[in-house]
Amino acid sequence: MKHLALIILALLLIPSGAQALTFLSGDQPVVDTPIPDDVVATGGTVTVRAPVDSLTVAGGMVTVDAPVAGDVVAASGTLIVNGDVGGKVLAAGGEIELNGNATNALVTGGAVRIGEDAVIERDAVISAGEVVNEGSVLGNLMVSGETFRNNGTAGNVTFEEQQGPGPALPGLFAVLTAIGALILGLLIIKFFPGPFAAVVREVEKSPVVLTVLGFLAIIVTAILLLIVAITVVGLPIALVGGLLFIVALLISSLFVAYALGDVIASRTGWRPGPVGIFILGFVILQILIFIPLLGALVQVVAISLGYGGILYALRGVSQPGAGEGVA
Repeated sequence: MKHLALIILALLLIPSGAQALTFLSGDQPVVDTPIPDDVVATGGTVTVRAPVDSLTVAGGMVTVDAPVAGDVVAASGTLIVNGDVGGKVLAAGGEIELNGNATNALVTGGAVRIGEDAVIERDAVISAGEVVNEGSVLGNLMVSGETFRNNGTAGNVTFEEQQGPGPALPGLFAVLTAIGALILGLLIIKFFPGPFAAVVREVEKSPVVLTVLGFLAIIVTAILLLIVAITVVGLPIALVGGLLFIVALLISSLFVAYALGDVIASRTGWRPGPVGIFILGFVILQILIFIPLLGALVQVVAISLGYGGILYALRGVSQPGAGEGVA
């Protein structure tokens, strides 16, 4: 469990050295007293009015009016950060507004604005339909979008213009894919709890080893399938094996999502049941995947770790306890 936190939570930019997490949920969770801890919050409207150590949040409307000592990782319809952020701001959403200071910013959305009082001490990487900079970026300001208005200052500005329909289609496809994966994961937990639990146990037991072995196994499996497909006799085997290989890759991150949710739930003492644990981990993992640049790395790690877990679970499928359900 500890190593899993180091791999996944570090990529999530939730400080892995923290002793605990504070989990908040509901329709309108509010932080109105200081929390000297890393906060994970989900809800329709999330409001932070008091200082926290770090913030990972998913919601419809998210407003941060108080200082955050560490990083802010957010996925929301609307995100407004008015408080100063001691670390990075990593955000994906519809409308995003940064009015406070931050070390770095990695942001993707429909419309992104850096307010006139905001200071990004290092670099800002922004991908959005409409981007407005009215603040100060002391390092590099790299923008990819349809329109860009730079009324502020930046050390070095790079702008890559996007075509209008381009950004919307991948975004919609990614959201629909995520919803489909969520439903698939819930179905697997309901109808195949034993095999699902077996893979999750392997993932939680040896995450570092399985990430490396899983990555190598993906490459080796693909090469073997190509070699087998060359012969006429082996072609049907390669087709069936290829389909199974694709299925394994598609579901591999689902096991990692559950393990991640289990890590967070166990550290907070919150036990919502298998479905709640999976949804929690899935949402957090998707926040990561939607973050530009970092998302690709997270996806590689999640798929490799999950694939390695599947292989190890198959190896020990005959061992006692393999048929137990998700705890």
